[in-house]
Amino acid sequence: MKRSSSSAAQFAYDSVNRMSLLSSHPRFVVRLFARLANRFAGPLLRKFSANHTIDTPVYGRSMRMPAEHPLPIILGHFPQYNRPLALAVKMLAAKASTDHEPLAVIDVGANIGETVAVIEQMTPGVCSYLCIEADQDIAEICRFNHRGNNRIQTERCFIGEAEGSLVRLQDDGRANPSTKLVNEKEAGEASDCDRLIRLDTVARPFAEAHHGLGLIKVDTEGYDFSVLRSGSELLSRYKPALYFEWYPDLLADLKEEPWDGFDYLETFGYDHFVFFSSRGDYYCKISKPDHFLLYSLARAASKNKELLYFDVFASTEEAVCDRLVELCVAPDGVSFPFPVTQKTAASITPPAQ
Repeated sequence: MKRSSSSAAQFAYDSVNRMSLLSSHPRFVVRLFARLANRFAGPLLRKFSANHTIDTPVYGRSMRMPAEHPLPIILGHFPQYNRPLALAVKMLAAKASTDHEPLAVIDVGANIGETVAVIEQMTPGVCSYLCIEADQDIAEICRFNHRGNNRIQTERCFIGEAEGSLVRLQDDGRANPSTKLVNEKEAGEASDCDRLIRLDTVARPFAEAHHGLGLIKVDTEGYDFSVLRSGSELLSRYKPALYFEWYPDLLADLKEEPWDGFDYLETFGYDHFVFFSSRGDYYCKISKPDHFLLYSLARAASKNKELLYFDVFASTEEAVCDRLVELCVAPDGVSFPFPVTQKTAASITPPAQ
């Protein structure tokens, strides 16, 4: 399938986006109008958006995306979304600059390239990127959005630990397809199947060419720990910071315990973690979490429909996590009046948005 631009899809998208934002307007009459209008605009978008792309401003630039993509609406309601990731990279880039080395970033589940866009908006020109996306159409959109930037390399492939296993994409209707394992019998003669490849295999040349690796970001709808396990050589050799999605309900569907991935990362020295809500707000900082604590966090996410999952930053250095907490919680230019410890960091209430 090849997506194409469409003026009808663009109009429908702009209408739905505008009404969605107005549905949270402080005036009741405006909210009511927007919600009623959305009952008509929503079906209109679904009718005209199929297989089409739209262009919309995101992170200070125009980006192309599938018409059903939710990113602009999410950012309209939750402007913190993706900001902790950008702050983490800004912090790591500043640290790397003292070593006179550029920061190499791997983005697994790159989608339309929004991770690169938010990083480049906050810390332009100091990172090199390997973007990995499984969906062919979306990978092409990622290349289009960052055309002309020779610091960005985009690869289309499926990443996972069981190299060679058959997989296919499962569309979620929001331009964020997930990977599903299939067996040879299920695959049959289907042309939409592919095979997994380990992150070590794909990313080793990139890391070697940049003489190091600063960050691995993973967002693969439940397969994040499988992706990280497929990069064991990279983790062992370079000890990059990590930023991944921890979605306990999806892990349960994959027969994984919520703590399995953390136990694995601990073997490489990843003892320190900063948790963010799915909306991008700081939640807590934890060092060497035990199974009961992780189980409690998993239950909190599962029971809260507005939370669902956490984004997690991981580092082998506690000072790096402490600094990220400061950047995310303290007002700009203000330092904490007390040391950031596991106890204090876990009890700080994020500032009101």
